[in-house]
Amino acid sequence: MIYRQNRGRIFGYVLSNSGTTEQAADIFQESVIALYENVKDDIFKGESAISTYLYSIARFKWLNQIKKDKVRAEHHNSLDLSEQKEQGQLATIISDENKAQVLEVIGLLGEDCKKILVESIYHNTSMKDIAAAGNFSSDQIVRNKKYKCIKKLRELISKRPALIKILRSNE
Repeated sequence: MIYRQNRGRIFGYVLSNSGTTEQAADIFQESVIALYENVKDDIFKGESAISTYLYSIARFKWLNQIKKDKVRAEHHNSLDLSEQKEQGQLATIISDENKAQVLEVIGLLGEDCKKILVESIYHNTSMKDIAAAGNFSSDQIVRNKKYKCIKKLRELISKRPALIKILRSNE
């Protein structure tokens, strides 16, 4: 009878305070067990109605559960944030190492090649403009030089298998 009369009220309380049906069932069961133990141990003195006493037990159990869940969620969130931070730091280190390897190879090309490749590939500068800005007499000379620079760059990269993997992973 106590079970039937109080189940709906306690379920309603838990459900209306962000609980699930399973959580409501657990809280209700734990509350009924706590009521039974309190009656058996003479803790419940009959100063209030059984339904009020049971509801109070359920309410305190649910509030404690919410606190535990909140602490657990905050702990998981802090772990997730620290993992993301560590992964971000690792990605930055790897990215910096990759950039250093690429820059090292480009540095081996020489200044003229570096300027021609950067201007033509990254800045989309015309061969005529590169020739005018540099020490080249015509745009045809810049094209020939660019061809030789790319060929040299391919040779340097082919000698570094790790760099090939880096470049392919960025495609």
